Amino acid sequence: MAVQVIKATKQIPGMTTGTVRTVEKLKVAAYCRVSTDSDEQETSYEAQCRHYTDFINGNPSWELAGIYADEGISGTSTKHREQFNRMIADCEAGKINMVITKSISRWARNTIDSLKNIRKLKDLGIPVLFEKENINTMDAKGEVLITIMSSLAQQESESISKNVRMGIQYIFQQGKGRLNTAQFLGLEKGEDGRTLVIIPEEAVLVRRIFREYLEGYSPNMIANGLMQDEILSPAGKPTWYQSTIDSILRNEKYCGDLLLQKYYVVDVLSHKLAKNEGQLPQYFVENAHEPIIPKEVFYQVQGELQRRSMLKNDPGKFRYGAKDALTGRLICGKCGRKLKRYTNPDPMMTDWRCRKRAYEKKSMTKEVEAKCDCRNANEREVQAAVVMAFNELPGLRDEMLRTQGALRNGDLKRIDTMIEGNQEQQGRLTERLDALADQQSEEASFLNGELARLEEERMAMMLERAEAAHREVKIRLLLELIDAMKEKHDEGYGIVHEREEDSGEGACYDYDEFFRRTRMELADGVLDEEGRLSGFYDDLVIRYLDTVTVLDDGYEVNFKAGLTVKVNAG
Repeated sequence: MAVQVIKATKQIPGMTTGTVRTVEKLKVAAYCRVSTDSDEQETSYEAQCRHYTDFINGNPSWELAGIYADEGISGTSTKHREQFNRMIADCEAGKINMVITKSISRWARNTIDSLKNIRKLKDLGIPVLFEKENINTMDAKGEVLITIMSSLAQQESESISKNVRMGIQYIFQQGKGRLNTAQFLGLEKGEDGRTLVIIPEEAVLVRRIFREYLEGYSPNMIANGLMQDEILSPAGKPTWYQSTIDSILRNEKYCGDLLLQKYYVVDVLSHKLAKNEGQLPQYFVENAHEPIIPKEVFYQVQGELQRRSMLKNDPGKFRYGAKDALTGRLICGKCGRKLKRYTNPDPMMTDWRCRKRAYEKKSMTKEVEAKCDCRNANEREVQAAVVMAFNELPGLRDEMLRTQGALRNGDLKRIDTMIEGNQEQQGRLTERLDALADQQSEEASFLNGELARLEEERMAMMLERAEAAHREVKIRLLLELIDAMKEKHDEGYGIVHEREEDSGEGACYDYDEFFRRTRMELADGVLDEEGRLSGFYDDLVIRYLDTVTVLDDGYEVNFKAGLTVKVNAG
C-alpha cells in the first residue's frame, strides 16, 4: 500500500509548522485603558500611549496600525468601550496582524469577555501579547494562563466593588448622598458636590406639577399641559411622559429630605441596577437641603396617590384622566348611572343621556328591564348650570369655613390621635419583644402577631387620614377661588399679587402661600370685572367639580370640597 504525502500549503492559526511566514511587516496595534478620569490616571493614560507608539515604531519588522485607547471606562464589560470594539472590528477587517496590551486586567476584568475576544482574534490568526504577564495567546500554554489570570482579574474587580460599596454605605450613614442630577427638575448639585440647591426657574414647574395634581389633574393631563406650553422635560426633550410626572410626585427630595440607597448594583459584571426593596439598608435624611414643596403638601400628594390607586379597581368611582371635563362627572339622578355624551353636527343639540335610558336590558330570566326615564341633558345647558353654581360660591364662604373647621377639629384630629396611640402601642410591644431572651417563645410569637395586627390598623388609619386630608385640600382650594372672586369684585380689577414666574424665589412657599397661588392664576381672563366666571372652563371643572347630578327640574352641582349647589333647569 503506497502512501503519498501532500504537503501543506497553508498554516493553521495558532499552530507552527516550522515554516517561517514571510510577511513584509506586521501591522501591530496597541490597546490602552485607564479606569477613571482622575489626574493621576490621565498621566498613566498618556504614558501608555507614548510607550506603545515608541515601542512599535522601534521594531523594524512592525508597522504601527494604531493606538486604541479608552479613557475613564470600567473593564468589567466591553459593552461601552468604544475604542476596544473598534479595534476588534479593525482586526476582523484585516487592518491589524497583532495586538499588544499592558496586562490582562487592562484587556478586561470579565473572564467571559476576555476569553471571547481572545478566541475571536485567535481564529483570525491574530495574537494578543500581554506585556506584564509575558503571554502570547498563540502559545500552547497561553489560554490556560489567560483563563487563570482573567479569573484573578475578575476576583480583584469584585473585591474592589465590595470595598466601593462599603465606602458608599459609610457616606450614606453620615447623611451624605451620591446624587445624580443630570436629568433632575428643579435641583442641582451645589459647590460641594453633595448638597442640592434649587434652580428657581425650574422650581416653578415643580410647584405647578404638585399643585395641579392636588387640584385633580392626572399625571397624563399634567404632562399634556406641559407639552402644550412647549416646556422641555428634565431630559431636555419636548415630550413628557406620565411616568416622569409620577416620579416627580413621589420624590422626597422636593420637600427637602433624602432617601439614600434606593437602588443597588446586582453584580459587578453587568452593572445592572435593581430597586432596593429591603435587600440593603436605606438611610433617610430629614431636612437635608432647602425644599421646593412644603412638607404638608408633599405628604398630602402621597396620600392622594394612594387614594387614587385604591380607586382604580372601583368601577363606581370617577376615573382621573378623562378626555374632557364632563366625562364621568354627569350622574343620573334616578338610577345613579353615569351619562354618556351623544354628539350632533349642531353643537347646540349635543346632549348627555343615561346609559340605562339608551337601551332595554334583558336579564337571565328573559324579563325586560324597564328603561330609566331620566331626561336628556343638553350640553350647553349643563355648562350654563355649572357656571351659575360657580358664581354662587362667594355667598357660601362662611359655610365652607365652618366645614373646614369641623374637619380639622373633628376627623383629622381624631385620626391623628388614633395613629399616635397605635404607634405608642407598637413601641411598647417592640420594647417587650427586644427584651425577650428567647425570640422563639410563645410570648414572642404572640407579640409579633399583635405587632402585625397593629400595623394593619395603622395602614387603614393612614388611608382614612388621606381621604380626610384630600377633603381638606379641596376646601382650601375652593376657598382660594372664592377669595379670588370676592377680591376681584371688591377691587374691580385684577388681584394685586406678584406672579410666581416673576418672583424669582428659590425656596418653597409656606403652606398657605402654596394654595394662594391658585388665586393668582384666576386674575386674567377667567373672571370678569365683577368677579364672576366669564364662561365654562374645563380647567376649573377639573380642579373643583366632583359630579353634576341631573334632576327632572335642574341640576345638583357637587364640588370636591363637599359643597352642593342646586341650579334650576333652563
